[in-house]
Amino acid sequence: MTDYSEINPPPVTGPGDYGLPSQPKAGARNKPRHYGFHKQLSMSQGVSDSEDVRALLLRVIPGACQVIQAHEANDRNGTDYWVEHERGRFLSIDCKIREEDWSAKPPPLTADDLALEIWSVVERRIVGWTRDRKKQTDYVLWFWLDTRRWCLIPFLQLCGVFEENWELWQSNYKHPQQYTPDGDYHSECVFVPRHEVWASIITKFGGTPA
Repeated sequence: MTDYSEINPPPVTGPGDYGLPSQPKAGARNKPRHYGFHKQLSMSQGVSDSEDVRALLLRVIPGACQVIQAHEANDRNGTDYWVEHERGRFLSIDCKIREEDWSAKPPPLTADDLALEIWSVVERRIVGWTRDRKKQTDYVLWFWLDTRRWCLIPFLQLCGVFEENWELWQSNYKHPQQYTPDGDYHSECVFVPRHEVWASIITKFGGTPA
């Protein structure tokens, strides 16, 4: 799991930086951060045992019976937690951890966005998790450590709107890269305003207007 939780520094020039709706400056791109998979995994597992996350999933998913931390092998396939459901099946939850919640910052630093992965491996043009239909994920949970704010989105709906909009969002919002020395490759994400992601989901899946 690629974790961009630490590559969203505070905006330097106000609106337009990291998820605020304006065009990025020409050539603007953050210097790639360096994280190996085990470092990324430790970031996510650092809160995997958190009662806050477990209690949250039990509270917001109707019919949830218990929450189980996934094995490392399933983490690589897009599962941080398994939620046992009363229907007799398990739901796969991919948890994206952000250390700082920029929506809580005063203007012009405010940025309420979601990090969506464009490329898992830029050099080999391997699509990111947000465009990967083969992921076993059922829901994606974003969790901000400092404010305990959260956002839970069905994965297939998210994948559907990202397939249609990623190039537009890449041109409109910041899209930093992250370097993983373990395999000598770069990943790339785009920070999209949370309200725009939900608006796109409603437009695509909300049904035909009356």
